[in-house]
Amino acid sequence: MRRPATALVALVLASSLALAGCATREEPADDGGAQATTTPTGPEVAPAAGPKVEGEAYTFAVPEGWGFPPEAPAGYDASMFAADLEDIEDGFSDNVNVITSPAGEITPEQVETDGVAELEAAGASDVTVQDRVTAAGTESAHLSAGFSAEGVDYLIDQYYLTDAGQTHIVTFSFSPDVAQEDRDALAASVLATWTWN
Repeated sequence: MRRPATALVALVLASSLALAGCATREEPADDGGAQATTTPTGPEVAPAAGPKVEGEAYTFAVPEGWGFPPEAPAGYDASMFAADLEDIEDGFSDNVNVITSPAGEITPEQVETDGVAELEAAGASDVTVQDRVTAAGTESAHLSAGFSAEGVDYLIDQYYLTDAGQTHIVTFSFSPDVAQEDRDALAASVLATWTWN
C-alpha cells in the first residue's frame, strides 16, 4: 500500500527533527506562510573552510574548528554528523547533520505547507518558515524552530536540498543563545560549499 506524499513528508520532517535533537547533546569536557523570496548563498558569503563531509550524492565543508565527534548519534554515519568541537562551555555543541529523505523528492511548497504543523506535532516550538535559499543550483525551503530533548534546549534550521529526484535534509542545531542572523550566516557558509557528486 502506497502512503500519500503528505504522510511521507510528515514522517521525514518529524524523523529529521527527532534525529537532530538526539544528535546535539554533548557533555562538557571534565506565521509564517510560504516565502517566495530567494536568498542566494552567493559570492558575498565566505565559504566554510573546515573539514569536508562527503556523502554518496554530495560534498560540503564545515567551518574551521568543526569536525567529527568520536561517537555519532544513533542512526547516523559518523561522517554525516559534524559539530563545533570547540563549543563545549554550555554543554551543547552546535552541529550539522544530513539525512536522505525516504520519500524521495520533497518540494519547497510541501515543506512550507505541511512542515510547520508536522514539526509542532513532533514537539518543536516557534516553527517559522524562513526565506528560501539557493544552494548548489537548487531552491530550498528553510524552516527554523526550537526544540528540547533530554533536558537540553536548542534551535534548529533545516534546509531541503534536492538533486536528481532526491531530497537531502540538512539540519543545523544551535545553542538557544545563537541569534537567527548568526545561524543564517553559518548555514550560508556551509551551503556555499555544497556540490553534487
